[in-house]
Amino acid sequence: MRLKKYLMAAAAVPVALAGAALLPACADDDDACRYDAVPRFYRTQAVVLAASSQRTGQQLADNEAVAAADLRLAVQLQKTYYGHQPARRWQLLPAAYACPPAPAPGYLGTPQVLDSVVVRSRYPYDAQHPAGASLNDLLLEADTGQPLPARASRSAEPQLQLRVPPAAPGPQQFVVRYRLSDGTVYSAQTPVLQLSR
Repeated sequence: MRLKKYLMAAAAVPVALAGAALLPACADDDDACRYDAVPRFYRTQAVVLAASSQRTGQQLADNEAVAAADLRLAVQLQKTYYGHQPARRWQLLPAAYACPPAPAPGYLGTPQVLDSVVVRSRYPYDAQHPAGASLNDLLLEADTGQPLPARASRSAEPQLQLRVPPAAPGPQQFVVRYRLSDGTVYSAQTPVLQLSR
């Protein structure tokens, strides 16, 4: 019985060595390391306008109090990822490859071009900004400190903060209108917040 095990093991060694000689090495640009199965692009399906405290990072609930200087508004895209899978070359034997880590889904971005982001409040903000007026001139992009432009934002998913507090403390509900260059428009709103100076 023991002799049979040794003979089987000895017969397997040349086969394993022959298979190892057939295993290809993979360079980063080799076809074997192409990430065809990874969704490389994304499309926007919806938009969320999240309100959180800059100090704590916590999402704000309906009717929660927050100081204007502490408020962070984040435009978040709900995305569908996609790619394509070309036909594979025929292989005689399965092969193992050493490839670099796969990139994140959607790593090539989107063919959709952002046209504009406009933020309003359903309540009066100050004398120059009645209910429903654009508040873009009062908002800064948090990562750059630059004003939110009237047309396309520098970021597809801007994080925003208020430059000045409201004229009086009270309710504010922020609404974003997110328009793509193909004419598609998405909108989203925060809960009603009790905004203080």
